[in-house]
Amino acid sequence: MGSLLRPVAGLDADFCGPQAVSDLEIIDILARMEAINSSGASLTKLASSVGLSPFQLNRRLKRVVGDTLGNYQRRLRLGLAAALLTRSDHSILDIALQTGYGSQAAFNHAFARQYGLPPHKARLIARSKAPQPELRHRAFADTTKPHRHHALPVLAMRFQGGYAHVPSYWRAFATMLRRAGVDLFSRQAVGIFYDDPGVTPEQLIRYDCCILDHERLSERLTGPFRGDVVRNGEYASLDVAGPYSAVADGVFAICAVWMPMHRRRLTASPAYEFHRRAPWNDNGVIDASIFIGFE
Repeated sequence: MGSLLRPVAGLDADFCGPQAVSDLEIIDILARMEAINSSGASLTKLASSVGLSPFQLNRRLKRVVGDTLGNYQRRLRLGLAAALLTRSDHSILDIALQTGYGSQAAFNHAFARQYGLPPHKARLIARSKAPQPELRHRAFADTTKPHRHHALPVLAMRFQGGYAHVPSYWRAFATMLRRAGVDLFSRQAVGIFYDDPGVTPEQLIRYDCCILDHERLSERLTGPFRGDVVRNGEYASLDVAGPYSAVADGVFAICAVWMPMHRRRLTASPAYEFHRRAPWNDNGVIDASIFIGFE
């Protein structure tokens, strides 16, 4: 999936990726913000919750994610809005409300400030730049099936950087689990990806390496691990195997072919990979089912 939109708002020039997020307090803050969909928790309240001053929290956030709390929350909201704008037929008002804006006017102003043009023009430009589905995408869409997922607990570790680095993330994740005394034999690996590479700069893309956690390992293991859940909901499911680039083709097939064909719409849920083979043993090769939320 190529670049459809790029933000024009500033990012800390010293920030670079890819990286594992290992700062314990920042891991906690990111989990809190994402659990409430970045809906505006105050800097003072979040800083106090992890025993930091607002200044300390902002300084550490800039080092880890490249931005202050307010800018990071805004970036997440508008990144989701841009993905919905370019990958779905949701109305601009619906997208504004889904991403926490009280009116379309407020959303239009914030979006134009972030991306340099108003939402309706951004949608037109993105659609004109979007690639046309090819035979392989239509073949993927033909094998896509609807699937109902129930909530599942996972033990997660956050990475930030481009999808090209995902195989190295899995190797780092496995190394950290082994050091923590976790036996990886027969573990179910789950990848969680949150950001659309068509609208999110590569160094800001969030990806979680996870294992299913029915044993509640998250209750005894400290950072860089955290407990999370695979969200309950309706998903389009597709099996992919081969080079990791197959994931991008599969996601594009679901969004550009399967959803319009079945009159479904993309949701704000993260996307998931349920791996059939341990990804920490394969260099850039994937054998997994991917799940994209729809309504």
